[in-house]
Amino acid sequence: RQQLAPEVLQELRKSPWWFIGRPEQQEPEGDWFIWLILSGRGWGKTRTGAEWLAKKVIDNPKTKDNVSTQWAIVAPTFKDAKSICVEGPSGLLKALQHQGLQNEKDYVYNKSSHKIDMASGARIHTFGADSPDSGRGLNLSGAWLDEIASWQYPYESWTEGLAPALRIGDRPRVVVTTTPKPIKLIREWVSRTDDSIHLTRGSTFDNAKNLSGNALKELRSRYEGTRTGRQELYGEILEQAE
Repeated sequence: RQQLAPEVLQELRKSPWWFIGRPEQQEPEGDWFIWLILSGRGWGKTRTGAEWLAKKVIDNPKTKDNVSTQWAIVAPTFKDAKSICVEGPSGLLKALQHQGLQNEKDYVYNKSSHKIDMASGARIHTFGADSPDSGRGLNLSGAWLDEIASWQYPYESWTEGLAPALRIGDRPRVVVTTTPKPIKLIREWVSRTDDSIHLTRGSTFDNAKNLSGNALKELRSRYEGTRTGRQELYGEILEQAE
C-alpha cells in the first residue's frame, strides 16, 4: 500500500472498472471490429457493455477532424434498452457515474428523445431492434448491441442498418453481449477466421462471488446437464437438431 502513489490510491477508492472487473470483462487487445461476448445469464454482460461504452464515449468525444462522435445502444426493444442498458443497476448511467460524471453537468439524459448528450459534444442514441432498419441514417463511432440473439430481425438489423452506420472515426468498434442462440448472424461471426471478431465465452458461475449462493445451488440442481442449462448458464450455442 505504501508503494502506491497517492493519486493511484485515490483512483482505487473509486473502484474503477479496470480494477474490479474480471480480466475477461476488460476490452481485449487486437485489431478486432466486433467484441462478441457469448455467456450465460449473470456473467456480467450488461455491466461489461455499459462500462466499455462509457469509457469509449469519454475517451473519444471528437474525431481527428473535430466532428462530435455518435454512439448507439441497441437492445431487443426500446423498453429493454431504456430499463436495462441505460437506467438499470448495471446500465450506462451507473457506468458514467463510476467514471465520476454527473447528470446535468457532464451529460444530459433526455428521456423523451431517447438520447444522452455529453458536455464534450458526443451523443449516445438508444433504440430497440424491432425493425430491420434499426440504425439506418446514423453515423456511428461505436455501439453496444445487447441480447442480439433475441432481436426480431438480427441479421437484417445488422447488415442493413447498423453495420453500414459504423463509419466515423479511426476505429469504429462494437461490443455484442448476448446469451447465444443458433441464429444465422452468431454462427457467421463465430465461424470467421480473420481478426475482425474477438470471441469471449463464459458461464453464469464465472461471476459466482457476486451472485446468491442459494440461487446458484438451485440453478445447478435444476438445470445442470440440460439443454436449457447449457445455453442459459454456460452460454453454449446449441443447434436445433440436437
